[in-house]
Amino acid sequence: MKSMVRNLRVLTLMIVIIVATGVTTSSAPAPPDLPDPACVSTCVGLLYQCLLNHEKGNDHACISVYRHCLAQCGKH
Repeated sequence: MKSMVRNLRVLTLMIVIIVATGVTTSSAPAPPDLPDPACVSTCVGLLYQCLLNHEKGNDHACISVYRHCLAQCGKH
């Protein structure tokens, strides 16, 4: 019974987040200088790969790699 209530809470929270994200992104105009979504996706992949391959205490280095990658996305 507890796991059912916990799963229901998580599901409700996910639905609220999805709906809230859709409302806020659809109501706000997109800035003209958004980076390419494919490039951002590549950067996210690099971040996850870095986080999985490094020790847990070395997250700052992975975030640095991610931010550098995002900066390169904005230049193209």
